[in-house]
Amino acid sequence: MMPFPNNRSTILVEQPSYHLYMDLLKTFRLPAIGIQRTAKGIDLNRLEQIFHEEDIKFFYTMPRFHNPLGSSLNKEEKSAILQLAQKYDVYIVEDDYLADFEYNSKNDLLFAEDIHECVIYLKSFSKIMFPGLRVGIAVLPNELNSTFQQFKMTTDIDSSMISQAALNLYLKSGMYTHYKTKVSDTYHARAEIMQQSLQVHLSMYEHSSEIVMHGHILLPKQVNIKSLIHHLHEQYIYLDSAERNYLDDFYNERILKLNVSKVDEHQIDKGIKKIADALKNPKNYFL
Repeated sequence: MMPFPNNRSTILVEQPSYHLYMDLLKTFRLPAIGIQRTAKGIDLNRLEQIFHEEDIKFFYTMPRFHNPLGSSLNKEEKSAILQLAQKYDVYIVEDDYLADFEYNSKNDLLFAEDIHECVIYLKSFSKIMFPGLRVGIAVLPNELNSTFQQFKMTTDIDSSMISQAALNLYLKSGMYTHYKTKVSDTYHARAEIMQQSLQVHLSMYEHSSEIVMHGHILLPKQVNIKSLIHHLHEQYIYLDSAERNYLDDFYNERILKLNVSKVDEHQIDKGIKKIADALKNPKNYFL
């Protein structure tokens, strides 16, 4: 694993977090610990305790449109995280993979407020273009650049020139901006319907409250989530739990993940209502 100037080794990750990043940590057996993230955010006192007591190299976080929760941190939380990172010499890895879907121009990045160069900013282009375009950007503090370039070259020699050329063509021609607006508007419309449906049919459960194409429902501990998911699959409602989004030794909340990025608008409310109807009949899904 690439060394950092703070000479530490432990990675701190939100729980739950992006499932492929969890897979990476487990596959390479990297030292990692978790901190709970909910729809309400992060316990900043707990974060400071971990920064103070543990050997934290960097904190991997998704401040905007968290995956899988679909929630975002507020300005005060982001400012506090930056202050704590600077105080305890911890780097922040800010995964901003859905940056192109932001409608609020006042929703600043951690990176934008970073005056101490402790934030590593990550962004993907594949969400707007197509998944096969494996191109993203990483903006690093100056003191990490040379080491990063050395490790990256050793890992893959170079990023795909064909993919970079394709992206360059889209950017220069204006196609990227045009397509970004079209895709973003489509996803935003679907996300609004999902949010309205959650408020109507599942207001009694904690759920994501932001206008983004993915989100979650927090179910009671008594729910047999596997049985519920199986029942809904039989009704052509395809959902998943957040089991893969957790470290192996961290407590798993019973989270039902939602995603409407590939669902027709007229089907979204029907799907949410079927979930609500299933939860109204607890005898089959409660332990």
